[in-house]
Amino acid sequence: MLAPHLNPRATEYGIVLGGRGSLQVVFPNGSLAMNAKVEKGDVYAVPRYFPFCQIASQSGPMEFFGFTTLAGKSSPQFLVGANSIFQAMMSPELATAFDMSEERF
Repeated sequence: MLAPHLNPRATEYGIVLGGRGSLQVVFPNGSLAMNAKVEKGDVYAVPRYFPFCQIASQSGPMEFFGFTTLAGKSSPQFLVGANSIFQAMMSPELATAFDMSEERF
């Protein structure tokens, strides 16, 4: 699985080169937009600001090639992990977004 991420500057495109799996996309509000099965030869596009992840099937790996058409630097923002956008945010703002005190957060 490629960690859930979004691209705030460009639409992301992908081509499944081998194997099979699924593509999960959510609306910016967090509700499910799509959960599609993909296999070799499938092409997909995910609009900017839509979080998504690619997940290989349980029977084997899935290979894909992803790209954007942005002329400048494209910076995918990961939603989990050490480089996630949440790690970069200051805790007071993030605590406020979750309607929590800084101490509780």
